[in-house]
Amino acid sequence: MSTRANALTAALAGADYPALVQAVPYATYLGLAVELAEDGSRRYVMDFRDDLIGNASLPALHGGTVASLLSLAMQFEALIDMPAPRLPDPVDVTIDYWRSAGPVRCTATARLIRSGRHVAQAQAVCYQEHVDRPIAFGRSAFVLRNV
Repeated sequence: MSTRANALTAALAGADYPALVQAVPYATYLGLAVELAEDGSRRYVMDFRDDLIGNASLPALHGGTVASLLSLAMQFEALIDMPAPRLPDPVDVTIDYWRSAGPVRCTATARLIRSGRHVAQAQAVCYQEHVDRPIAFGRSAFVLRNV
């Protein structure tokens, strides 16, 4: 088992979400953090940084950073919610953008829709200041492989 796989397995076993994020370099680069909501669900947050701006005249976050937040949230949710650690490799990701992402923190919530022996599907929503004003939605299909 690789060092990264060992780190993922250990983080999952202990529900150590900061360690889980640290095991994924791009999640670390984005500054992704996992927060627990009062109801026990997870929220995936990405604080605003100037280097994430895609359109400086608005300013608006780059769509790729919003897509990455949604994609990582779905991948982490699939990884965390499966009974046995299996790596979810995305085979299809769809992002629907509803409005510009301003220069504030982004929050995503995700849920695993289905998890079988070989594939899983998840969906996510991203919002900024108000949960009832989403900026983007995501859906993803994953092929599951052993750690």
